[in-house]
Amino acid sequence: MSERIGVIAGTPMDTQMGVDFLEGKGINAIGYSVSNNPKEQSRLQLLSKDKLYNIVIQIVFKAKSQGINKIFVYCNSLSAAIDMNKVSKETDTLVITPFIAYRDIAKDFSKLLIFAANGQSCAKIEEILEESNEDIRIWSISALPLVEEIETHSSPMEIYDKLAMDHILNWAKINKIEGILLGCTHFPYLADILLNKTRIPIIDPAEKMLEKLILGDLKNPLY
Repeated sequence: MSERIGVIAGTPMDTQMGVDFLEGKGINAIGYSVSNNPKEQSRLQLLSKDKLYNIVIQIVFKAKSQGINKIFVYCNSLSAAIDMNKVSKETDTLVITPFIAYRDIAKDFSKLLIFAANGQSCAKIEEILEESNEDIRIWSISALPLVEEIETHSSPMEIYDKLAMDHILNWAKINKIEGILLGCTHFPYLADILLNKTRIPIIDPAEKMLEKLILGDLKNPLY
């Protein structure tokens, strides 16, 4: 039996998206969500961080009891809300978050637009990008309503039209944005429609997370 990877994310939907991503790469994965819906997730992240930290610690120990020693945190906002390095050390478990991708991304772009689930996540992503490239220019959009629309399983085209995302893409084009960073793991759900509607590169950190998962070890920082 191949090694299993634990996927932790905010809601059942993005948790399953993380499981599907890994299994699509031939990796055996099992999911653990920390909340039932985006609103509950956001309130935990913004108002109950100690409770959220304890939930994540309990999930990691549960996963370890099931023979899992590597955790794939498929959620930017969850990664921003609590100290995942501390989780890794406390549980003696390799924990991979989306933030490991951003240092490399910052070196490749001078103008980025970030889509994230909440302002806390935007702030953490901006911090990492700025640390890696002091000349980078960043615009951020906090878009929990976009997450909620995705959770309804509306089609990407319906969401694109309903939230008038064409205006955002037009603005990005006018301002010569070089890349649109999907700073929420829900947002690859919209990747194809965005790619069809703009020539601006759409950046998903999941592939770099996968590289770290395969090659990483506990001695390397998560972000």
